Amino acid sequence: MAHLLNTPLEVLLQITSYLTTPDYGHLRRTCRQLEAALFGAFTKEFFSKRQFALMEFSIQALVDISKSRLAPCLTHLIIHLEHPNALGPPGTKTYEQAVRDNLYQAEYINHWEFITTGRDVEMLTDAIKHLPNLETIGMRDFNSRNRSRDDTAWNSYGCPTLARKTSYLLVLPNTSLHLFPSGRGPEYISHVFLTILRAIGNTAVHGCGPTVTRIEVLLHNCRFLDTSFKIPDRFETGISLALSKLKALLLDGLCEDRPFFFVNDVASGSKPIVGAGYFLSRFLEKASALEHLRLNFQFYTQHPTERILLWLANARDPKDAQTSTIDSPTAANCVKASESLPAHFPPAPKFPNLRALDIGMATVTQAVLIALYTNYKSTLRDIQLHKMTLATPVNTKSNLWDRFCNKMRDVDLELTTFRLAYLRQTSNIRSTRKGQVTFNDPRSKQTKIWRGTAFSQAIKDITGEMESHWDESENDESDESMSDGEDSTDE
Repeated sequence: MAHLLNTPLEVLLQITSYLTTPDYGHLRRTCRQLEAALFGAFTKEFFSKRQFALMEFSIQALVDISKSRLAPCLTHLIIHLEHPNALGPPGTKTYEQAVRDNLYQAEYINHWEFITTGRDVEMLTDAIKHLPNLETIGMRDFNSRNRSRDDTAWNSYGCPTLARKTSYLLVLPNTSLHLFPSGRGPEYISHVFLTILRAIGNTAVHGCGPTVTRIEVLLHNCRFLDTSFKIPDRFETGISLALSKLKALLLDGLCEDRPFFFVNDVASGSKPIVGAGYFLSRFLEKASALEHLRLNFQFYTQHPTERILLWLANARDPKDAQTSTIDSPTAANCVKASESLPAHFPPAPKFPNLRALDIGMATVTQAVLIALYTNYKSTLRDIQLHKMTLATPVNTKSNLWDRFCNKMRDVDLELTTFRLAYLRQTSNIRSTRKGQVTFNDPRSKQTKIWRGTAFSQAIKDITGEMESHWDESENDESDESMSDGEDSTDE
């Protein structure tokens, strides 16, 4: 032991990196001096970023951590969407199986009580206000595999133990837009998100706890409904205050709602249209200090996506941004809403500090993106386009992404980072033609990352590496003289 205590810290950390988590814990408990030497590395690995489920035993562990010497270490908190589900018909069970079923069923009942009585908000608020260095709160539906030790994933605290004791796994909200009595649907995602917002809003309005500057919603499978962004009036003050301090907002899995909600579209001759993004736009408007915004439209169709991006670009008819007397429709004022439809969007946010803008998993025309980047070009330095499809209404075999990049040169952007990944393109006149764009780089044919200070000069190099591929179309005649006017954003 004496030799180990005299070992340089760098060497000691290299040695302990080969230990499993249990063995690492045993080593720390062998000697107070050794525990003190390893404490910094231990907390950085296990307690700077922690994941919990919105279940009482898991959040209780978070509360306990927040009131211990580990509290200053936690800077990134993740709330996972996993939860217990109702069990099916009982059938024939052994005594041991019946005990396990009871344990799981009890957790299902406790979870329902936890999320319906407000206890979840109380406990999460209590934890957050005791975490002085908390900066990021995330919500996700997957376990990260980014764990070097034990060759396993990062799990929510306590959930693997519950699975071992009951032989039942926790489940994710179902992805259907219809509600099923046997399980939590997309509305559970909305509840978890609102619980997080209420907790940080409570700490903000009372002036206690940390200033959370980053919210990350990272979803691989679940749908994030537009109504998830509806802030109840009684929580408006605290949540709005918390949102006004955000510097980064990452939103995944954005989804158009069912049933549809109708709004008045002045730009379309005052005819009713589906109000996709109605609540999202009012949510974004409150986050006025954003420096980084990510919007992934996995479950949006093309026209609603373009409407939202054009609103952000402030490229709509100004009359369409007028405020409405019905700003937050609820079941109580549906009759009034039917007599006087609300405006689709509020005035576009200015985002004077916006430096990074990520758009993903959407189909849009190049004019929409150009309008968006033009609106924020004075501050915008980082652009990312991920799994995007460029669309044109004319039949062409041209490289749409080449055209888009050359259009960006005219905007005169002062970018330092430009990232493209998994690019698609589509044209439609009498039949739809689909294609993709890859890069002439054996290390990464699907992605291109440029960093520098002379973006306009670099565009030629970026487009020079592009390889355009189009699928065969029934109508194989092409119009190579596609003009700017043909790539219009008018709907």
